[in-house]
Amino acid sequence: MTAARKILAKGGLAGKILLLLFSASLVGEFLVPYGYNDVRFDLSYAPAIFPEMTTSGIIVPVLEQVDPVTRSYRPVPGKTARVHFFCRGDRYHLFGIFPSDRHLVCADSPGRISFLGSDALGRDLFSRLVIGMRLSFLLSLFGVAISFLFGVTAGLVSGYWGGWIDSVIMRTGEVFMAIPSLYLLMGFRALFPPGIPSGEAALVITGALALVGWAGLARVIRGVTMSLVREDYILAARASGATPREIFINHLLPNMSPYLVVAVTLSVPGFIVGEAGLSFLGLGIAPPHPSLGNMLADAQSLTVMRTAPWLLVSGFLVVLLVLLFNRLGDHIREND
Repeated sequence: MTAARKILAKGGLAGKILLLLFSASLVGEFLVPYGYNDVRFDLSYAPAIFPEMTTSGIIVPVLEQVDPVTRSYRPVPGKTARVHFFCRGDRYHLFGIFPSDRHLVCADSPGRISFLGSDALGRDLFSRLVIGMRLSFLLSLFGVAISFLFGVTAGLVSGYWGGWIDSVIMRTGEVFMAIPSLYLLMGFRALFPPGIPSGEAALVITGALALVGWAGLARVIRGVTMSLVREDYILAARASGATPREIFINHLLPNMSPYLVVAVTLSVPGFIVGEAGLSFLGLGIAPPHPSLGNMLADAQSLTVMRTAPWLLVSGFLVVLLVLLFNRLGDHIREND
């Protein structure tokens, strides 16, 4: 059974919720009513606006600002907007490839559907949250893949051959582990100019997180490898003339797969928190492209937290994703 099938078969409720969130984020532009940078200055810090069912159909109230200081709003008397499904709206590229302008739900102008309220520029928070969640998923999964590639390879080579190769790899890993990860990430990010595009910033963040995360995994894989190479089936494979590559692929990795599956699920939260932390500090994904970190940075003012507490939802989503991935790893370990 492959790692992906194990995660789906043994993931429990946490795995199903994560799969649902990941699938929704992949088609986020279709599910959300507006583009992540669709600005409405007349709805700055506007509260959530939910559809209402009436005899004439589904409508939303049209809001107007009452007090810009307290950021209070009220519905305009007698003014509503009709809600439509599978309607035309902001243009986007589904999966980054297919151009489209279809959205699951939208409202006639000047009405607006806003399930989580708006930010300082009147941008729909729900739309930005879904797109930002996709970025966190993809960055963390890609970063874990790179980290595991280096960590597993280094651990296998170190544990299999030992000697000076083992010493060089382990001492290098200890150097990375000795440096506080946050300072290492900030230093690595500082090597690049602050105004680089979001796509390049995402690659830099992924590389920085993978650079930090491989050493601990390599030490564990080294220990497992050193115990397995003494087993009779490994000695028999060596005696039969099997190459190290064949031993790695056919014998060592299959016997490590239960641990690796659990380690993957428990490593992803670290990458999610790392990306959110760098973006929160202004060293990661830069606005206007949303990420869970830079969205949370918009809510760090006490005034904003008091008048627009819905901006904290990105922080709650980070906590939820971390808890779900940790529960997924525990559930797989319990059922192995």
